[in-house]
Amino acid sequence: MSEHIAAKASRLRRLSFQRFFIGIIVIAILASLAGCGADDPEDYKYSLTVTDATIQGLNNKTLESLHIPDDIDGVPVTKIADKAFQKCTPVKSVSIPDTVTEIGSQAFSGCVSLETVSLPDSLTTIGSAAFEECESLKKLSLPDSVSSIGPYAFANCSSASSINIPDSVKSIGNKTFYNCSSLTSIKLPAGLSKIGDSAFFKCSSLKSVNIPSYVESIPNACFQGCSSLTKVELPKSVTEIQTYAFSGCTGLTRIDIPSNVKTIMRHAFDDCPDLTIYGEKGSQAEKYARANNIKFKEL
Repeated sequence: MSEHIAAKASRLRRLSFQRFFIGIIVIAILASLAGCGADDPEDYKYSLTVTDATIQGLNNKTLESLHIPDDIDGVPVTKIADKAFQKCTPVKSVSIPDTVTEIGSQAFSGCVSLETVSLPDSLTTIGSAAFEECESLKKLSLPDSVSSIGPYAFANCSSASSINIPDSVKSIGNKTFYNCSSLTSIKLPAGLSKIGDSAFFKCSSLKSVNIPSYVESIPNACFQGCSSLTKVELPKSVTEIQTYAFSGCTGLTRIDIPSNVKTIMRHAFDDCPDLTIYGEKGSQAEKYARANNIKFKEL
């Protein structure tokens, strides 16, 4: 009888242990799943109005992955403030919720360990220098909701090899992709009408670029120092090529310049030793080529 009771007690102990062990596993799984969601709002500095919340910075400086909450106390997070995460060097990944419409100036600048960013379809504005000097950022896809990209937004993102710019973008600011030295190709959106000065300055790995048909001016130093650039397509909408626009494009051997181009400023094609300019006879392209000892061929 006592042996039966002892055996039963032993089974109960084993059952209790199994239930305890299963409970530990369930808790661990739930904790892991919770970690995939938004961070605790207390990890962040923020400001609130009746209708909007703005993320101002971090309280928890040790976070490597940011899962920014979509609301705080029931108020939707709509903006990441200027300099909110500037020089947060431990941060490696960022997920931004689909309530956010604006990323402020220098919001993530100097986040040298940042490798991946998930941007929401609600985003419309990327402020100046928002991701400047994020030198570990390799790839970025901008959502179709973005309409403007500020100056220096991705300047000195030296590891970025691929950046997708959606058709919704109408303007690119000055030095937006300045010194993105790993960028090999970029497709500019068809509706783009304005490119800022030095937008692709020293993108030394860039091999080809298409200029959309709404662009009228190739601005100052736009592609200066793009030493790997071998192919440029200029549309008939272009009427001027500004100073140093293609200076230092040492790999460029041919460019076709439409007859609509009436102004080519000094030094536009300096240090392009193997370049031949193609254009119509008597055009501004021919006049510039002859005046600057650049080979010219009639189209």
